[in-house]
Amino acid sequence: MDNLIIFSAKYLIFILVLIILLVWLKSPVKMRWQFAAAMVLAGIAAFALSRITGALYYHPRPFMAQHITPLISHGSDNGFPSEHTLLAMTLSTVVYYYRRRLAAGLFGLTLLVGISRVLAHVHSPIDILGGLLLGALAGWVGHWLARKFFPQKKELEPHT
Repeated sequence: MDNLIIFSAKYLIFILVLIILLVWLKSPVKMRWQFAAAMVLAGIAAFALSRITGALYYHPRPFMAQHITPLISHGSDNGFPSEHTLLAMTLSTVVYYYRRRLAAGLFGLTLLVGISRVLAHVHSPIDILGGLLLGALAGWVGHWLARKFFPQKKELEPHT
């Protein structure tokens, strides 16, 4: 069981990124660039939100507060928000605006990442909740900005 927790806590995020890359490659060309812009802008928003909230709120990691050994090695820094969960939620939220059914599965993987981080003793539930909420906000901001500044190209209408 520990190996599954370790894999999900450390490496499941890479599978999520790979799925999103495949979504981008299989997307129609007219949607592809807006989707990429939304991902980049959402990533920038997530990074900014993480830095701002981390500076405003300090929450020790469970292995520090409870004096236990975590399943994965980690520095003794601020645990809020969970950056793995924040990234997974940001990516999943952007996908939601383009492929809702796929996003449902990605949201499930995001929860698995967060739960695994708690079970590995590197985050507490408040860190995960912060990552989920900030990730949803960052994903929405990225999508909104991409629609505003990178509208999908309209197909040319035939001349009559």
